[in-house]
Amino acid sequence: MKVEHELKLDRTEVSMFRWMCGFSLKEEKKCAELRQLLGLDPVSLVIEKGRLRWFGRVEHKDDADWIKCCTTMEVGGITQRRTL
Repeated sequence: MKVEHELKLDRTEVSMFRWMCGFSLKEEKKCAELRQLLGLDPVSLVIEKGRLRWFGRVEHKDDADWIKCCTTMEVGGITQRRTL
């Protein structure tokens, strides 16, 4: 996930926490306090756990499985680097 997407997701998450708890920005509650009050993990952490769970499933598959083959596949040919 790109950093800009993660930051936007975190801002939205804190906004939703405030809405769920009934706090406004004027009350200056920290997002850690709101998370603790609701007992929730950060969304970025939940997404990362899901990706790692999927990766673990792929790693434990047979070597003949098509998904496992895609992770170890080497693509031939010449690649050109982009210049910015």
